[in-house]
Amino acid sequence: MATWPSKFKILRDNFTESLPDRVISSNMDVGPAKKRRRTILTSYRINLTTIIAMSDVDEFRQFYLDNDVSVFDFVHPRTNQIVQARFASVPSPTLNETYYTASVELEIMP
Repeated sequence: MATWPSKFKILRDNFTESLPDRVISSNMDVGPAKKRRRTILTSYRINLTTIIAMSDVDEFRQFYLDNDVSVFDFVHPRTNQIVQARFASVPSPTLNETYYTASVELEIMP
């Protein structure tokens, strides 16, 4: 299994984390909707910004292309635990003066 390269530093300023959505609602003929848990284990998403050196942009691109549908090990920025993650959307690198930043959305697997 691949591992997120440590050279792609994560900015904690722009880090966001969503809570898992485990609830399903069913409308009733009368009264409030019925709610129940869909599952106990579910994935959730995190959004982060990573800094990429100009010389490492091709390596970041190749990491994405090699792992665009597969699961890889990732050190969670909040817990510092190794979790399994996969890309939830295509990253969008942006050139700044001397480096790139990339907005990344990951799905953290249960």
